[in-house]
Amino acid sequence: MQNNLNVTLTAHLDIVNLFDRGVEVRVQVLNWGNAVTQTNPVSTLVDVTQVLPANTRTVFNAAIPASFHYEVRLTVARNNENVLLTTYGRTSIGGGQVNGLTVIDSQFQTIELETCP
Repeated sequence: MQNNLNVTLTAHLDIVNLFDRGVEVRVQVLNWGNAVTQTNPVSTLVDVTQVLPANTRTVFNAAIPASFHYEVRLTVARNNENVLLTTYGRTSIGGGQVNGLTVIDSQFQTIELETCP
């Protein structure tokens, strides 16, 4: 995604565990900078691993500089489909939502990773 505003954007992430027990999650917001070609993220704005208790919602926020690209990642232990993620841009924490910068759970791309034996 890109912060196409001329001010810092707050990326707001809502994560919900609908499962009946805690699930380990890793939440990341990666800063891909503002270069036309970028081979790696230039920094990590959020990188938290924690157990999200059953039937719990939690929130993370990341400040995205103007004109920078960013990526939101959610890694869920055991590929649990009962953990939902929605993210949207705000003008500030608690501020108004920015049109066009909302991604709901079904719009995220799911990637299954193979682990080494």
